[in-house]
Amino acid sequence: VGALFASNMGFKINYNLAASGDAVPGGTSASGTNTLGLPYNAQTNLLDAEDLIDDINAGAGSSVVGSVSRWVKATDGLEVYTGTAGVNFSLVPGDSYLVKMSTTTNYIVVGSHAPTLPIVLDGPGTNGSATGTTLWAYPYHSTAATAENLIDEINTAAGSSVVGSVARWVKTSDGLEVYTGTAGVNFGLTPGEGYFVKVGSTVTWTPSHY
Repeated sequence: VGALFASNMGFKINYNLAASGDAVPGGTSASGTNTLGLPYNAQTNLLDAEDLIDDINAGAGSSVVGSVSRWVKATDGLEVYTGTAGVNFSLVPGDSYLVKMSTTTNYIVVGSHAPTLPIVLDGPGTNGSATGTTLWAYPYHSTAATAENLIDEINTAAGSSVVGSVARWVKTSDGLEVYTGTAGVNFGLTPGEGYFVKVGSTVTWTPSHY
């Protein structure tokens, strides 16, 4: 195995955004809500929530997006934008979003990676974070294949055990499946998804990739 080098390689994936009642792993989607992690260098026309809604709708050929939401660390809740109501928030590299669909759509995601972009995971009380939870976008060529790999990688960067848990969104229940490193299911990580990472203290790390 040779050395790994930083890369800004381009990506194009076909990512399924499922609507309510349609088939997803484990059953059917409860409300049509999906996580979406964009490449850290997204398409140049994707600057805010409205741009993302328009791009998904354009690929589908009709209005299929009900809303796009971002995670608010200060409240551990969501800020929702429908295209007509709510705040049209800016898209931030490294953040993931929740997209609610009215019709199942395969979204063609295009972009590239920012290999030196530092990801800051705020601990409780830092920058207003309530519990130290971040909704993070998984790099498409990450070397972390599982939740445990991710925990180990972040803890190594911090120099101590700072990760309390990593969780994934479960479409069938609109809830979270949580892995702490000792309890829960050590689930696999999937390009295009976002994950909730909870830390006990602030850590800055650059995700490892192929």
